[in-house]
Amino acid sequence: MAAEKYDIVIIGGGHNGLLAAAYLAKAGLNVCVVESQEKVGGGVRTEELTLPGFKHDPASVMHGTISSNPVIHRDELGLISKYGLKYIYPEKEFACIFPDHTTLVFERNIDKTCESIHKVSGRDAEAYRKFHKATSQMLKVASVAMFSPPPSWGAMVSLFDASEEGREFLRIIFSSAMDIVEDWFESDQMKIALTRFCSEMMIGPEEKGTGYAMFFVSSLHAWGWPLPVGGSGALTEALARCLKDHGGTIKVLSPVESVKVESGEAKGVILKTGEEISAKKAVISNVNVKQLFLNMLQSEKLPPDFQDKIRRLKPATFSALNQAMALNEAPKYNIGEEVEKAFFVEICPFKEDYLRIFDQFKYGVPNTDMPVMGSATVFDPTRAPAGKHTYYLYHYEPYHLKQGGPAKWGEIRQEVADGILRTAQKYCTNLREENILGRWICSPLDIERRNPAMQMGDLGHIGHFLTQSFSSRPISGWGNYRTPVKGLYMCGASTHPGIGVTGGGRASVQVIMEDLGIDFRKVIGR
Repeated sequence: MAAEKYDIVIIGGGHNGLLAAAYLAKAGLNVCVVESQEKVGGGVRTEELTLPGFKHDPASVMHGTISSNPVIHRDELGLISKYGLKYIYPEKEFACIFPDHTTLVFERNIDKTCESIHKVSGRDAEAYRKFHKATSQMLKVASVAMFSPPPSWGAMVSLFDASEEGREFLRIIFSSAMDIVEDWFESDQMKIALTRFCSEMMIGPEEKGTGYAMFFVSSLHAWGWPLPVGGSGALTEALARCLKDHGGTIKVLSPVESVKVESGEAKGVILKTGEEISAKKAVISNVNVKQLFLNMLQSEKLPPDFQDKIRRLKPATFSALNQAMALNEAPKYNIGEEVEKAFFVEICPFKEDYLRIFDQFKYGVPNTDMPVMGSATVFDPTRAPAGKHTYYLYHYEPYHLKQGGPAKWGEIRQEVADGILRTAQKYCTNLREENILGRWICSPLDIERRNPAMQMGDLGHIGHFLTQSFSSRPISGWGNYRTPVKGLYMCGASTHPGIGVTGGGRASVQVIMEDLGIDFRKVIGR
């Protein structure tokens, strides 16, 4: 059988792979995306996980970071104007509830957020306004670096070391999120609420190098954290329509066995079926960096010791257990209406218990005391049958359990999920059996099984430690999306900017177009 021929072949149909594909197809290249699952989307999918008509997001929910990406705010691919993507911006974006029932509500409006903080600490309300102003300036720098190729580590340090503002930027980068909040705030509630946000990197708030996530707290007020109408998968569905409209091809149920390399150059992929798909100009990997270099390429095709460096990459400190529920009626909270109008509700232990939980994750000890919950249908009724609702119940958990390792999740998944539910029921008064029409549970081990790119249940492929960030993501010397194999590139969560719905494929495609002699600015009409 003759090989199918394309200019570009992309391994993996997650949102970053589709994004790179769409830009390249818009540039006039013949692009093919090969996806192992029955549907593209990766971690940005929407599925009927409980009952027909109830649309749940098994992974990503809010699209905070990508809202500041030019692919959205400048609509560079027409996803909004032409391909049906719509966003809803909740005014009250998250609420933190503490054991003494004090509550912090973070809104898009900075003044209303400070009013909520003032109820806990007047000093912290004033400090937060100053903090927002300071981090907003840094966010402008950080955001540019998010959506373009990162400079080398040495160049970045040299640049920032040349000014007082830059040196402060570096200090924050080298600090932990907890270090930063200790500098700014007096109340445990504020320290926990803000570092809880930073822990979405899937490493604990005391880990050095998490400080730079503090910049993105300001994105809450600057850009908002929107919900896609119809579910998280609305983004990847719009990207798929855009790609096909520009002549691109998507092949689902097409797992890749290996990358074909001839004379040191990537020439295509070979599927597990034995089918070959050739690439005249480039192969782009959107899968986990370990899948690519340890499973899809032979050691002799790579520099000596390269695979050893890939093996040494560290996973995130913890994973998560996610539950999706179909509800008969909207959730009600015993804290009041203020919380019911927030999208995310986060249950937060006080500081000592809070930090101890993250320490326990390192040793494989599960926990059920600090869930995140929310009902997207309160804002977007299209996700459920008329009058019904969906519910998202999420909790960090270790992948490697202290007793029994990851395989033990098969035995304790229900027990841990029920414990998380009981914690939620203390605050959500109608989260009872009579209101729950359907329930779906996904453990850290299930995450890996559902999406092989999320090895060890790692939502960001590899941990977001400082040694695996910026131009050192995935490894030092190869953080510019290129690889040791000519014509083989990387995009997706294994590369900068990493975890989450970032639209980082836009950064990788700039490097690829440069190598192919294509003017990226002309492609986007600038």
